[in-house]
Amino acid sequence: MPYPFPPCRGSASPWGAIQTVTPLGPDAIAVSTASHGGLRVSPDALARMPAATRQTPYSANGWFEEDCDWALPYLALGLDAFEPDAARGAEVWAAAVRTVQLYHPQHAELLGVPSPSGGRADG
Repeated sequence: MPYPFPPCRGSASPWGAIQTVTPLGPDAIAVSTASHGGLRVSPDALARMPAATRQTPYSANGWFEEDCDWALPYLALGLDAFEPDAARGAEVWAAAVRTVQLYHPQHAELLGVPSPSGGRADG
């Protein structure tokens, strides 16, 4: 099933009908449904992500589920810059880093994620 971008309330997602949409810049939208949610990124944004981070066993085609996979596009696309304020951006960026460290450690270096002991993986 094709999913147009940007998604809107009432449109379909992999988790059901979308109830809420929250833009995160021009190329990403956070969505929620009655049962789940996640991030939807535009085809252009998906192409800018490292190839290894574009799909997981639970996420594909620009949809990233909210539990573990949302952190991949969040970090790859610098979505913290689109949070309403710097404090929120820093908080969500830190949560994304922890999520990648726990669930996607194989992608940490690609995303410049700090090692759990501190310091950025890229220097």
